Amino acid sequence: MKNLFISVIALMFSFLVMAQPAKLALNLETGKMYKVKNSSQQTIQASVNGQQFTSEVYNNIFISFKVLSQAKDIMQIEFKFDTIENKVNSPMAKRETNSAKPAKSKEYLAKIMNRISTYKLIAKISTSGKFIGFVNYKNFKDSVLMEMDSVPDTKKDQIQKQADGVLGESTLQSMIEPNFVHLPEKTVNVGDKWDRSFSINSSVASMILFNSYTLNSIEGKSAKMSCSSQIESLPSNDAKPQISMDVKGNSTSDLNVDLGTGLSIKNSTKSHVEGTMTVNNQGNEMKMPVVVDSHSENNKIE
Repeated sequence: MKNLFISVIALMFSFLVMAQPAKLALNLETGKMYKVKNSSQQTIQASVNGQQFTSEVYNNIFISFKVLSQAKDIMQIEFKFDTIENKVNSPMAKRETNSAKPAKSKEYLAKIMNRISTYKLIAKISTSGKFIGFVNYKNFKDSVLMEMDSVPDTKKDQIQKQADGVLGESTLQSMIEPNFVHLPEKTVNVGDKWDRSFSINSSVASMILFNSYTLNSIEGKSAKMSCSSQIESLPSNDAKPQISMDVKGNSTSDLNVDLGTGLSIKNSTKSHVEGTMTVNNQGNEMKMPVVVDSHSENNKIE
């Protein structure tokens, strides 16, 4: 009888814990500096004439940000891309870039990356993690592109196209938005689900992620969440892109979210997409099967 009573009490307690509402929202201190690190590793397998090629792509982005002001549930947040690291290891080329390292005199794109890590970008973000828009995008882009004055005429078109790919408004948004998109727009209980979507854009490919989040538990000062996503590629904005992808896939994520700030302390994601990659080289089009497996982590580091 005693054991039954204890079991009933324990069961009632578990129901009470599950029924506890959680207000997951951004609660950032104005003027305080926050820092996050976003890392990813991609393995890309492509087949050409029956021969398979494998490439590895590594990315690290260190971002610092602070709230400048807040009016009701809308914040103006100042972002700085402290370091953007990229490493490509493929059968055709090996390349490394680091925006925090001074570029050499003829490394024109690297010099533009240096400028991206110098200037600050301001965006409006809601307390529910919704990206609303940039405040100073034009000034930011113009300041970075002042470096184009040092590019010789013979290389201007090439470097301008590369710079436009890096500095696209949607590309910069996709570097910021994933750090906040995990939040619901209302109070939730353990077991509740909510949907959010966002796109990831680059000069090579753009993809949209349809995400379904679940609040799994509340443990102390953090919320444990999971996410399952459907991924689809988006058409290129370039009329004649050098590289384009038509792929679909999915991903799964585990998140640990700080209840005090609403920021993700750690977000680990594994994804898999496959489909077709099209390469245009001087008017010659080549289609090839492609499979991309990725592992990424978003960590709050300060």
